[in-house]
Amino acid sequence: MIQREILQKIKPWLGKEKILIIKGARQVGKTYLLKEIKKDLEKAGKKVAYLLADEIDNKPILKSSANLELYLEQYFNFPKEFIYLMIDEFQVLEEAGLLLKNIFDKHKNKIQLIVSGSSALEINKNSEYLTGRAIHFNVDRVNFKEYFDFREGVDTKRYDLRDFKELEVFFETFNPKLELSMGEYLSYGGYPEVLTTQGAEEKETVLKSIIKIYIDKDIINQLNVENVTGFNNLIKILAGQIGQLVNSHELSNTANISINTLKKYLEILAGTYIIDLVTPYFKNIRSEISKMPKVYVLDIGIRNYLLRSLDMDLNGRGGVIENFVYNTLLAQYGKEYIHFYRTSGGAEIDFVIEDKNNKLTLCEVKYRNKVKAPVIMKNFEERYANVGRKLIITKNLFKKENDAYFIPAVLLPFVDFK
Repeated sequence: MIQREILQKIKPWLGKEKILIIKGARQVGKTYLLKEIKKDLEKAGKKVAYLLADEIDNKPILKSSANLELYLEQYFNFPKEFIYLMIDEFQVLEEAGLLLKNIFDKHKNKIQLIVSGSSALEINKNSEYLTGRAIHFNVDRVNFKEYFDFREGVDTKRYDLRDFKELEVFFETFNPKLELSMGEYLSYGGYPEVLTTQGAEEKETVLKSIIKIYIDKDIINQLNVENVTGFNNLIKILAGQIGQLVNSHELSNTANISINTLKKYLEILAGTYIIDLVTPYFKNIRSEISKMPKVYVLDIGIRNYLLRSLDMDLNGRGGVIENFVYNTLLAQYGKEYIHFYRTSGGAEIDFVIEDKNNKLTLCEVKYRNKVKAPVIMKNFEERYANVGRKLIITKNLFKKENDAYFIPAVLLPFVDFK
């Protein structure tokens, strides 16, 4: 089984007076996480109830707080004994947020609620009841480091850039295996079931099944997408322009949908963990470009499937590598901390990352071996005084030059930015 890093972020919150909300796309391993937590809690002698919200037998139990309390009383001696209650896919419940609020407010010293959900749109709709009561955890697809550790049966660590020599030794030792793993990972993406399935044809079949069910059933049907053709066209168009600016008028015309419909569909795609729209970094300077975002897919397998390009040749695929870098940064930073920078003249820095101390990391993707630090980075540093470090993502070039780090793309997931 693939070991998930997010599990170590969740565990410190167990037993505290907080509702834990574990959210992410379908099939990314949320149920696996709940069951791993359940197993550990039960091993420690704790009482745990697990309910799948969209299972028909559980619907009467979850219809109201009174029904739920009675069920827990009969089966788990609640509230006389403390219990951990897990509700999987809780967003399907009507008034889910109100149900959680009522149980929490009445019994917070006798119960901890741990819930999972697959739609940020539905979860956010219920969050108004949970302000100050809940901690959110985003579960992404399997990241490359997790996949490499699983594939090779190792337990690698992340290296601080200050330990440059150690990172160099790691790269020299594992580079052939890293390259091979990266080719596979960027062909099929990060869905756990796909990664653990053997054989190219079988992987493709599993990936197709996940995407078809996710888009057709979970998104189009449940979220009432009226123009299915326009929606499907939009996904394919976005998959083909990863790393590029999103021009709403162009997209609207190409997908043959109105601007208002486009905005709705973009919100759905972002809210169901298909794409991210990354905003520009700006400080009200006139010379910078307008606020159009850039688009990235949250799983390269989805992009490859939609574009019928599952056999990944990394040469000439700069956009795919840039998307890989974005997803890698996302594994350590929240989406709100990652931006891009673009001047009115078209000069661009792929990523500007803010840390919690307002220090900036500049990151430019140049997937080749003959590369210099871009002039735009120096210009940016002269304009903004809070630049901490500069990263240039290369193919195999690994070196440090003044304050610029040249890091191979395949090595980036093993760098600790914290």
